[in-house]
Amino acid sequence: MKVTLRQRKKGSKTSLYLDYYHKGTRKTEYLSLYLDETNPTKEQKELNKKTLQLAESIRAQRQIEIQNGVFGFRDNEKLKASFIAYFEILANKRFDSQGNYGN
Repeated sequence: MKVTLRQRKKGSKTSLYLDYYHKGTRKTEYLSLYLDETNPTKEQKELNKKTLQLAESIRAQRQIEIQNGVFGFRDNEKLKASFIAYFEILANKRFDSQGNYGN
C-alpha cells in the first residue's frame, strides 16, 4: 500500500495531489495546494518550501489512516467473514451485559 505526493503543472502554478495505490485500486486526492515558480524571490521559495512540508505531512497522515483501516479501502479478509456469526457474538454480548433491562 502506497501513498505518493505528486505534482502537476496547471498554467503558471504547480498543483500538489496525493496518489493512493492499494491492491490494484488507485485513487487521487487533490490538496488545493499550489507551488508558484514564476517569481523566484526568497519569500516565494520559502513559501513553496512550507507548502511542500505541509503536503508531505498530509501524505504521512493519510498513510497512517490507511494502515489503520480508516480511509475507506476494504479489507478482503473482513469481507469473507460470516455476518451471522458476527451478529450472534454481538447479541450474546448485549444479552450478557449489565443494565440492558430486558432489551
